[in-house]
Amino acid sequence: MRTEDINRKFKLHDERRLAAQLPEQLQGLDVVGFVRVDEFPAELLNSFGEFAAATVEPFTRIYRNAQPNRIDAWLLELLRLGRIGDRFFLRTGLEYFPWADCRVLDHRWLESLRRVIGPNQGFISQDKTSAAMTIGAQYEMLGFLRPVPPPEAIAPSATEQTVLLSAVPERPADLETTMLISRVETSAPTERMTREPVRPAEDVSAPSEQF
Repeated sequence: MRTEDINRKFKLHDERRLAAQLPEQLQGLDVVGFVRVDEFPAELLNSFGEFAAATVEPFTRIYRNAQPNRIDAWLLELLRLGRIGDRFFLRTGLEYFPWADCRVLDHRWLESLRRVIGPNQGFISQDKTSAAMTIGAQYEMLGFLRPVPPPEAIAPSATEQTVLLSAVPERPADLETTMLISRVETSAPTERMTREPVRPAEDVSAPSEQF
């Protein structure tokens, strides 16, 4: 038997053990089973490579040092916009067990994902029509979606949009970054403002005309 075949057998054995541990590690999630890569549309799978390679712009972002509950709310909003509900496929990072079919049981699942999977989390909706991914950068958490939802799904109306406003603490000792979710109205493009040319000041020293 070739060395490559032996190594792959060992890897399969190790990943089978890791996959068996996932249901216990992912508290708050019911791991129904595992799904092969070829069971998903190729365009969705290709999206994760594009997300990781930064060939597409992030859909949303948040500071990594924000409070965990704010990061959780940010992730939940990302999944909502991606139409990813209480049951989804979770990217495991394993070669032989790449996707776990998961069902949310209780609130513990968000903390479990941070602890077990880490900041780089991949999701596919149960109907296999949308994908979402978070990537931990140096200072931010980046969120990606495929397909990108239409504007009416993001905001209550066509003239409003939901934005994340970050307030950076004035004191360097403050490690937490406050994230405020607010809505701002988008106004129509305004015409470019023009300024009148600045005229030179009159020479007050010149003698005035006598009448």
